[in-house]
Amino acid sequence: MAFRKKTMVNRAIKIPIRPLRSMGWITVLMIMQACNPQSTVPAEDSAALHFAGDTLTINAQAPLLSKIKCTAVVQQAHQLKFKTAAMVKIIPNSYVEIPMPFAGRVVKSYVNLGQEVAVNTALFSISSSDYFEAQRAYLDAKQTYTLAASVLKRQKDLLSHGVGIQKELEEAETNFAISNTTLNNAAAALRIYDNNPAQAILGQPLLVRSPIRGEILSNTIVLGQYNKEDAPALLRIAELSKVWVSAYIKEKDLSAIDQIRTVEVHIDSQPAKKRQGKIVHINQFVDEANRNIEVLVECDNKDRLLKPGMYVNTQFEQAARASIFIPAKAVLQYNDKSFVWVRLAPHRFIKRYVQTGVTENEQIQIVQGLSEDEQIISEGAFYLLANN
Repeated sequence: MAFRKKTMVNRAIKIPIRPLRSMGWITVLMIMQACNPQSTVPAEDSAALHFAGDTLTINAQAPLLSKIKCTAVVQQAHQLKFKTAAMVKIIPNSYVEIPMPFAGRVVKSYVNLGQEVAVNTALFSISSSDYFEAQRAYLDAKQTYTLAASVLKRQKDLLSHGVGIQKELEEAETNFAISNTTLNNAAAALRIYDNNPAQAILGQPLLVRSPIRGEILSNTIVLGQYNKEDAPALLRIAELSKVWVSAYIKEKDLSAIDQIRTVEVHIDSQPAKKRQGKIVHINQFVDEANRNIEVLVECDNKDRLLKPGMYVNTQFEQAARASIFIPAKAVLQYNDKSFVWVRLAPHRFIKRYVQTGVTENEQIQIVQGLSEDEQIISEGAFYLLANN
């Protein structure tokens, strides 16, 4: 059987130069290695490289040395800033919904939409057979209690003057105790309606009052309409002079939150107006879907520009501190690790794995792995990838 001889064709892969300019150095190097992992360093330069573990020695006469530049590691003042989208929320303790306390009919309303109310401001009054029955039971119990107290006092007076009967006094004491319990139960039933039993008047509608200071955000009261106990809230009241801004930060930025100095909130529709906020809570749970963490920022809102449900932008600014920044092209990638070449001697270098931070103006922050005054290869490090 005859076999056809296959001819291997080495096809050159052309990489457009212009698109690579907008790509990071690490991405460029990965593409170069994928195209021809053994062609980064010319043969004469490759022979001048000597690796011993993570240590690299370059021959003093190697032309490759002219392509490599070293830079001293220095610290500089840096203020970390990062932005994130956020949403305005009402502070829970400053918000209340007023439903029907029981089934009944609204007979009068005292407020309008948008009106400012104080604590105990009258909102609306309702009439109900259930409330009428609670009033009647309380007033009957109160009358019985008053009568029992009078009888008990009379029996005590008679007995003290020697004309009373001990058995009748004991009966009066028992009746008084029973009437007192009944009155307390009836008063408790009235307090369920948030009403003062001492002010109960038979047939008078129940007056519903505001439990907080705030503004009427919604009003669905219809006079004369009968509403059940499970009907939607008739009024929504909120105090909006302060609001929360719910921002979501990346999990990697969590360590920087403790050193945040200021938080600025920006409204897209009014970019010139910004306001300061303060962090009041950091959620203890991480969103599993996008690895974000909710941070609540409290802001003054006396001008009411921040509307609940509005999307805004937040900028977190960390207090300035000394940080190490090096050229981004000095950082190389090996699998999922970042490393740089640290100079040990004029022609000897060691691979040092580092932990990187933010990237700004083609400079990358080194969080861990480098010390000030160390020398690193800042240009030409990618020429050493082929044999590394």
